[in-house]
Amino acid sequence: MSPHLEKVRAEAHRLTRDFSPEDWEHSCDGKWSASQILEHLLLTFTATSKGALKTTQAGASLCRDATWRELGRRFYVLRLGRMPGGLKSAKNITPREGLPGNSLCVFNDALVAMDAVLNDAERRFGKKTRILDHPILGPLTAEQWRRFHWVHANHHFRQIATRRAAVRHALT
Repeated sequence: MSPHLEKVRAEAHRLTRDFSPEDWEHSCDGKWSASQILEHLLLTFTATSKGALKTTQAGASLCRDATWRELGRRFYVLRLGRMPGGLKSAKNITPREGLPGNSLCVFNDALVAMDAVLNDAERRFGKKTRILDHPILGPLTAEQWRRFHWVHANHHFRQIATRRAAVRHALT
């Protein structure tokens, strides 16, 4: 697995290895629970996999040119490692029930599948070819997609850590 995606897998495991049912499901103020956050990340992995697979099936990049605004956002996210605040999740990546069984198995499966699809696209089209458009960052290469998923997951991992600390504090 690529280094960025291995970091996602390892951090998800570290955060949840001794989760109680309360840790998985705790949410407050209408925010997502840890289980829903991980489902959201899983849905983003699946969406990237589907898009990259469509590109490989087409046999060519289907990307458009990036706008100046997208280039600025791309710099902010991919170079600075920050996620812009206040963005609402698209419907297709909005969690519903949380991870099935509150387990990382399906999360890890989706992560491995995405890595395989990105690797295939990169082998077919080269490292510099933009393989898929991100709705906010514009067209990205396979490596940029891997970096995006690490930055995005890290953003949400901080939220999970905060929610877990709140549960631990409430129990003491």
